[in-house]
Amino acid sequence: MADPTLLICVGATKAGTSWMYRYLHDHKECFARSVKEYYYFLKFKSKKLMRQLKILNRLLVQYEAQLIDTEAADNIIRILNLSRRIDDTKALIMALSADRSDDSAYLEYLQAGRMDETVLLDVTPAYALLEPAEIARISALPIRVKLQYLMNDPLERLWSHVGMMAKRSLKEGQDFLVNCQHILQRVLHSQEKAHIVTRGDYKSNILGFAAVFDRSQFQVGFSENLQDGPKFESMCAHWGINATSARQIKPAHVGVVAPFPEGLRRETLQFLKAQYEFVADNFVDLPENWRKNRELLA
Repeated sequence: MADPTLLICVGATKAGTSWMYRYLHDHKECFARSVKEYYYFLKFKSKKLMRQLKILNRLLVQYEAQLIDTEAADNIIRILNLSRRIDDTKALIMALSADRSDDSAYLEYLQAGRMDETVLLDVTPAYALLEPAEIARISALPIRVKLQYLMNDPLERLWSHVGMMAKRSLKEGQDFLVNCQHILQRVLHSQEKAHIVTRGDYKSNILGFAAVFDRSQFQVGFSENLQDGPKFESMCAHWGINATSARQIKPAHVGVVAPFPEGLRRETLQFLKAQYEFVADNFVDLPENWRKNRELLA
């Protein structure tokens, strides 16, 4: 069996990584566990690790409760899917809890159950925030590594991220759009929600990986191109797989639909100007929505 390639997908929140996971999870050339995000390289410090283990254990309790209900309904496919998710989550807990002096437990987790698939998958968007030493650790793995960084139009990505946060914090009787606008205003005026800005800092995130990985290993792509066509085929070639039809996979980054407040569009674009300029200076052929928003900045 040929040695596989480890494909790591990183990116901003609401930039298409969930879509990429679903597409590759079902691709015959790719082996993916049923857990999307591993957080392995973010969880070396004990406090962060313990927090992640608690999250995974809570998920286990939820999955096991769902399995009981599903078994009562005699839904075989759902039973099999939940059973796999339970097994994969338990295995991830063991990998995270193992000796971290090397990364053998991580690599074993990635490959357990693999047949002849040529690509292993780790889709953890938050790796975009890795420190230089953690990025270097990835580069030192004893396996061929490729990275994919995904980005969405800065304004659309920010608004989708704001919508996600607004939904999570929405209180009974509160208007969703008003909550979205309130969060956006706080972001624009640097009052709070700094993590929303950090997760969408394409310039900082891309330069961190580009300092360690060359272009044969590190690819930057637009979520707008995650559909059939030459650009998508080129992305798949970098991943080491043959492109298959992607139209049946619906975009996941749009979040809760809410109209963008037009009165804040120009101010928001000015706030994001550095991101538009960096991408335009370093990547050719911007998607149409990027070009239209840049024109409003002129």
